[in-house]
Amino acid sequence: MKKVALVAILFVAFVAARRHASLPPAAPPVSGPTFSNEIVRIFADKCQSCHHPRDIAPFSLMTYADAAPHALDIKLMTKTRQMPPWKPVDGCSVFAEPRVLSQSEIDLIGQWVENGAPEGNRGDLPPPRLFDSNWTLGQPDAVFSNPEPYTPAPSGDIYRCFTIPTQLTSDKYVAAVDVHPGDRNTVHHVIAFIDTTGESAKLDDDDPGPGYTCFGDAGFTPTDASAATLGGWAPGARPLMLPDGVAMKLPANSRVVLQVHYHPHGSAPAPDKTEIGVYYAKTPPSKLLRIVPLINQNFTIPPGNANYRVTASLGIALPVPVHLVLIAPHMHLLGRKMTVTATLPGDVNQCLININDWDFNWQGQYRYAQSLALPVGTKLNLEAFYDNSPNNPRNPNDPPKAVSWGERTTDEMCIAFLGVTLDGENLILGKTADASWIPAR
Repeated sequence: MKKVALVAILFVAFVAARRHASLPPAAPPVSGPTFSNEIVRIFADKCQSCHHPRDIAPFSLMTYADAAPHALDIKLMTKTRQMPPWKPVDGCSVFAEPRVLSQSEIDLIGQWVENGAPEGNRGDLPPPRLFDSNWTLGQPDAVFSNPEPYTPAPSGDIYRCFTIPTQLTSDKYVAAVDVHPGDRNTVHHVIAFIDTTGESAKLDDDDPGPGYTCFGDAGFTPTDASAATLGGWAPGARPLMLPDGVAMKLPANSRVVLQVHYHPHGSAPAPDKTEIGVYYAKTPPSKLLRIVPLINQNFTIPPGNANYRVTASLGIALPVPVHLVLIAPHMHLLGRKMTVTATLPGDVNQCLININDWDFNWQGQYRYAQSLALPVGTKLNLEAFYDNSPNNPRNPNDPPKAVSWGERTTDEMCIAFLGVTLDGENLILGKTADASWIPAR
């Protein structure tokens, strides 16, 4: 019996040893960056505002399952600094919330991918950013959209205005807007005008179909210069919140008029119902945001010229002191570079924005980290360069042809919109300041 028991014990030990030997070796602990620890924090800080479901990015970066299939692309696009898209060059003003990765962050992403893009311990995950609304800034206080979907013709540039009553019984002040094009493949840009007379409704009544045809502007002259527009949208633009104490005015009984520029190309246009979300200021503002345009409409870019220079200026020195809050450059497909400068009294030059790699698909408005003081006598100037050569992959003409100012995508523009406040204005104290010098847009 003792021998049998000993044999049984040895057999069990032998089987256990064989079973242990057949098990795969334990996975070594993950060394280096993991998604759950370092990488997701970079994504949350610099990427997820675009890369989350239902926003403009082609895929989400909210979870490991979202990010892992795109690891190689993420490494390439961050290493070459194509992503995150941020066009202003360093050393020319400081902007709020720059979407820029540091070299150490780029290196960390590269190391993560080279190590096989490990997920890591899910216990290391930070609380996720919440995008519980279709709107980047959260649910707006009001949403305005064209009442009926509109399907543009399959070719050619179409400008259509849609007038929407606000139903406001008192004036409101707007701290931010966000525009959602219904058909992003067809919508070229959107401008939100304000109608305080109801004239846009008459234009709509006289034009069959949803909205009415408009070109250049909304077809009427705003009667309240302090409440003419709510801004706009162009491809790649992201919404931004104005500083405390600064807002745009949306008068009682007004109408929001969305001018939508459609540029069908490729697939057939889909029914479009563009929306604008409006966020009201939480406290009464002391100043209104005014838009000062630097614009040149008189130029022709010769075919073959790869570095054609166009300039623009305000035309007068500032007659009153202002603070510059934001800036929004705008060109089309031939645009390559744009620099906007301020020459202060005493011939002191200040760089306001410098973009040396213009991309029509990544336009934006940029808010300064601290608003810039521009005293009386300041001159504002713009310099832009265009590439109308066959070597420009974005050139819409093959072979190149002369291109001038125009409203079509295949035309060109040269504009910078400067958002300023007037130092002498204080709405709370009832103080006004001269704004008559600001050109009509």
